[in-house]
Amino acid sequence: MITFPTRRTAIVLSLVCVVTIMTVAFVQASEEKPGRQDSNLSTTGAVCPGGATTPRALLAGDSWAQYMWDDDSHNDIFDKFGHADKRMVSRSLDDDPGPGYSGPEYAISGSEARQWVDTANYPWIANMIADLEANPTIDTVVLSIGGNDVLAGRPDDGWYKNMDLDEADAEKAFFDRLETDTWTIIDASLAMRPGIETLISSYDYPNFDVGAFWCLFYACGKREDLSRDPDNDLITDQELNAMMVEVEERRIGWTNSNDRVPFDNSIGLMHHYYGDGESGPGVLPHPGTTPPDYEPFPGGNPLLPTLRENFRSEPDPIHLDYDGYQYKITNQTEAYFFAKFRGGPSTTFVSQGGGRDGWTDGSTAGVDGIRVGDTGADAYHGIISFDTSSLPDGAIITDASLYMLRSAASGENPFTSGNLGIPIVDIARGSFGAPEIEISDDTATADAADVGCTHGSVKDNFYALRVDITNEGLSSINDGGLTQIRLAFPNTDASEDVVHFNTGDDQLLVGEDRFITKTRTMREPLPNGETYERTLEITSIVHQGLAEIMGSPAPFLDVSYCLAPDKITDLSISQNGESVELNWSPVEGADAYEVWHAVNNPYFAPGDDCEAAANCQLTTTTSAEPEHGLGDASSNYSYIVRARNDCGGKAVSPDSGIAGEFDFDLSAGI
Repeated sequence: MITFPTRRTAIVLSLVCVVTIMTVAFVQASEEKPGRQDSNLSTTGAVCPGGATTPRALLAGDSWAQYMWDDDSHNDIFDKFGHADKRMVSRSLDDDPGPGYSGPEYAISGSEARQWVDTANYPWIANMIADLEANPTIDTVVLSIGGNDVLAGRPDDGWYKNMDLDEADAEKAFFDRLETDTWTIIDASLAMRPGIETLISSYDYPNFDVGAFWCLFYACGKREDLSRDPDNDLITDQELNAMMVEVEERRIGWTNSNDRVPFDNSIGLMHHYYGDGESGPGVLPHPGTTPPDYEPFPGGNPLLPTLRENFRSEPDPIHLDYDGYQYKITNQTEAYFFAKFRGGPSTTFVSQGGGRDGWTDGSTAGVDGIRVGDTGADAYHGIISFDTSSLPDGAIITDASLYMLRSAASGENPFTSGNLGIPIVDIARGSFGAPEIEISDDTATADAADVGCTHGSVKDNFYALRVDITNEGLSSINDGGLTQIRLAFPNTDASEDVVHFNTGDDQLLVGEDRFITKTRTMREPLPNGETYERTLEITSIVHQGLAEIMGSPAPFLDVSYCLAPDKITDLSISQNGESVELNWSPVEGADAYEVWHAVNNPYFAPGDDCEAAANCQLTTTTSAEPEHGLGDASSNYSYIVRARNDCGGKAVSPDSGIAGEFDFDLSAGI
């Protein structure tokens, strides 16, 4: 046999009797494999914040801000909507101290926008900025400002009726100044961080009809200040309302010009909840909450003032009482804060009800509500069931939160007393026994145990408990059918302490069932200068918390998920000079591509960490040119490409088909 000298070629094979090294490029289809997740999130059991709260909002401005802060209304309503772990911050003064003050506050009774921008004499903007700097987690400033600029009236360069008769375009000049001053404050807060928003908080209709005795304290003089000719043309209640409507209408226009400045519309809110003296609670329109027009606008009845019993005190024509501000901040939270705190879940599941929501104490079981607490001897285990089968195949669940609304309670509240320990949350991927509630569900094995963190005092009916599922529990949410969640305290005491939650069968209150009546004591003057107390019964609509957002008081499970990119199906390989080139089509949802290779192993499996692997190249393009030379029969290369994104930390597609290059020794002989 005669052996001829070797000549190296790639792709093209010479058929002359020459020993040739032949490079063959091929692509082999891979079997379909599910996507994989490489999350950098913790997968330990329930590690909960232990009551810690995160500052998320700052309240600044005038006396409306001061009263809302002093009442602690925002933090209470955040709790009602299931977000007790979020906190409003502020610092208040109940009176304007005048120029030269150097304290740290910024919710200042009596303060005007024009004072705020006078930074040489008033520290309010600087104080607000200082607290924003000290609390980098705050992403909303609630600003209540401008009311006192208006109420300054004719004597103090404020607004007043028919002011254009004294000077042409005086009203326009006033509102132009107020707009400029307001934006100076807004811009100072927006400049702090790119993600921060400034929510403009509106007012409601005033009521200056406080009676002859109380009128002397403020209302009579102020009504005159708001009139050009108080002796002959005193401003009326209807005109006062029209002034407030104009103020809010202008501010809606201001806020519509900047998507980082939302508007809280509450003009007419008290009329909706309490009525106006002619129409009862729930009859007059709720102020609109949807930009840009906030229809219906205005809410309530602009022809009549807010009821006197809705105000802070007998002489006060401006400031709402505690319950009034609770309604206002409920409106603010329903329209703005809840969506911001909740985030954007991919899907929401409502509990099934029927025989699948209920409780067991190990001796008895029931479906007349979801009970959590103890009987005095045994623990109540609440069971909540969800059909989660609509989750897409391959979904990587990144977050899940359960919300439950309190419907009743007896004994001491175990969620605030601490007497029964910290609630334990278990999940069954399927059911704890049969899908229907069973007595033995209290001890049935869970697929994920102690995998939830609870938030909320559930101190009253319609207050929500939020349960955040930890990372270990997320994988037990069933994308193929039923998911059951069990909630119980680990300890018992000598008395029955239990909170009842709504099931999937419960409905919103309607009609007169929505009404709630409270008593309030009002002081009335006597001719001798003394006062007597008069007790009023005040009826309003109860706000049903999250049930009014969701349309039902049933428990619901928010689930956020993402998907790994699809598999690359058209990987190709070709010669490019002395090396090869890989090409494929873009994959929707992919952020990058992992190009894996192996030597002399055409059936290799890629690893899990491309960045740390010596045999992987990461690219953001749809082609790669591996630095592997052709023509070496001892080194044949195989390639697999995966698409990937940041879903759940990192998620990769199934493997592409295998592409490769082979070099063969060809010899001619006799």
